[in-house]
Amino acid sequence: MIYLVLALLGLTMPSRPLVVPKGAVKPFFIGMHRRLIEDSFDGTIRLSANQTLSVILLYSPYSIKSKWFRDEYFNTARNMKKLHGDLAPYFGATNCFDSNTYCRSKYNLKQYPAIMAQSTGFVLSVYNGPLNSLYLSRWINRLQNPIFRLHSPGDLRHLAEHHDLIVILYYQIKTPPQAYQSAANYTRLAFDHLNGDPNSERTIFCMVTDPTFANQLQLHNEHDLILVSSELRLLATHYKGWTNEAVHNDVLKYSKEKELMKVEFLNLGRQFHSTQLAEKFEQGSVLMYFSRDLTYGSEKYKMFREIAREYQNCAQANNILSIVNENEEILFEEDCSISLENKFCKANNTLSFLAIDSSVESALAVKYGAETEDMVIAINTKQEVTRYIRKNITRGNINCLIRQHHNAAENEFVVEAAQIVTQHSSTTPENLHSDAVGEPSSVKFVSNATALLTSKKINVILFSGGIWHSASSSAIAPFHLVADHFKEAKSIIDFSMVDVSETSLPYNLDFDQLPKILITSADSIGLSWTYPEEFMINHTNIARFVLTRPGKIFGRLRWLDACQGICRKRSRWQMRNKRLQIKRQLSRNVANSMRQRQLLGYYDRMLRLIN
Repeated sequence: MIYLVLALLGLTMPSRPLVVPKGAVKPFFIGMHRRLIEDSFDGTIRLSANQTLSVILLYSPYSIKSKWFRDEYFNTARNMKKLHGDLAPYFGATNCFDSNTYCRSKYNLKQYPAIMAQSTGFVLSVYNGPLNSLYLSRWINRLQNPIFRLHSPGDLRHLAEHHDLIVILYYQIKTPPQAYQSAANYTRLAFDHLNGDPNSERTIFCMVTDPTFANQLQLHNEHDLILVSSELRLLATHYKGWTNEAVHNDVLKYSKEKELMKVEFLNLGRQFHSTQLAEKFEQGSVLMYFSRDLTYGSEKYKMFREIAREYQNCAQANNILSIVNENEEILFEEDCSISLENKFCKANNTLSFLAIDSSVESALAVKYGAETEDMVIAINTKQEVTRYIRKNITRGNINCLIRQHHNAAENEFVVEAAQIVTQHSSTTPENLHSDAVGEPSSVKFVSNATALLTSKKINVILFSGGIWHSASSSAIAPFHLVADHFKEAKSIIDFSMVDVSETSLPYNLDFDQLPKILITSADSIGLSWTYPEEFMINHTNIARFVLTRPGKIFGRLRWLDACQGICRKRSRWQMRNKRLQIKRQLSRNVANSMRQRQLLGYYDRMLRLIN
């Protein structure tokens, strides 16, 4: 009777969600994490007290990305401790969200997390790579040794084999140091460019101290600086008095040219609504190599880079540096699986090369069906034809794929398709969804809103006005927080997002104002509630509004929300024991078997609900 009265009140009276006031700040890193990471949850920025590199994570305790990245950051600190011991960098974390803290007033971040590193000489570098422990570790290791000292021409040849752009400074180490701090400015230049983007690893910063070797490199005066290509060709010279801005602009210019001529890494993780991939397709045809852990310098990357070098290698002038080995001769057979050098220099629809780490850009890998195995895709943007190969990714097979792209060969292991999006792997879960940066998400993006209204689950639907609608964009973050809050109850509740600017809505969903949040019940088709416009859209209010809806399925949701951790384990154990007792009673044919079977079905449903 009481439940019926409450249900009627819930149907006839508007529900006032409880707005929970913000409590005191709490540590973001707890337990064993605090052994390696100093958490300044009060907003203070603390640096290393020793002569080591300081790495600082600026986080928001309410950011889902910050929470996802927390374990990756700890794994990085642990790996650095194992690798460097007492000389490992200092790892700190600062709550940069609260408005009354020093961090928020200094940086005023718009998205979280942000990572920065500072050397003992107060030289700063801001991370712009994927939120992944592997890439973060590579960035930190590079910053600990930002400048490589060249001793001989052999050192330069070795670096040229692995890097596309080499920056060299002629500097004689003297005591006391000279008034012109070219070495300090050079270090700042290296820290600024080495920002964690995989594409920045193609550039290496070097220093020459021997006058004879410097003269051989056409560095005739101390503090002069040159830029050299991987073919050991002189690209630019900056004389004493150079500025960081001028050199930085040249480094960016020639690095971008090398990306177009060699291999470019796709890096979408740190850029909101990045246009990098769209720009590649706009420029022309693209050869994309999907592979897990495809990092700079790996064997797979070296193979792909060598193919790109051959493909782009046309008749050019000899280099001007005197240290090049002129006697090397490479003989190529006239076979598509061996060489592409000088074959397609004048061909139309020239390919650009794009390397994609499937473990980082997982959303894109799922789209192309490359989430579980290596894949090379040649997309002909003019003819709208896609050719691809799977699994057996060898240098010869990629060469043959390129030839077939230029209509010069046909191979049975190359698949042609009229659509760019290939068929997904059969091992891909149907309920896998990813957000814009490739991270797993609890929110589904749907185009058919009608199907959600007939679902047998609780559906919480955010109707958005599109990415350019500011009010809708501000509602996305709290909506994701609510979805993450109820992720343990995904068996009975789904969170979906509908872009109204790209979707035709049913007549009964014609809203006057956006964004709009709609909640549907599985107890009865057509039973729904609209989130009140007078309430602020934040994750606490939305969660309370969902939990206060009447109905049996919402009662189960409230129980799942209240009973977590040890409570849920204890309940699962008790239900399994009671279920086992009932099965034993049924096996002995005791009386009231109908009642026992109903209880058995109830416990089966509850165990499925908990699991």
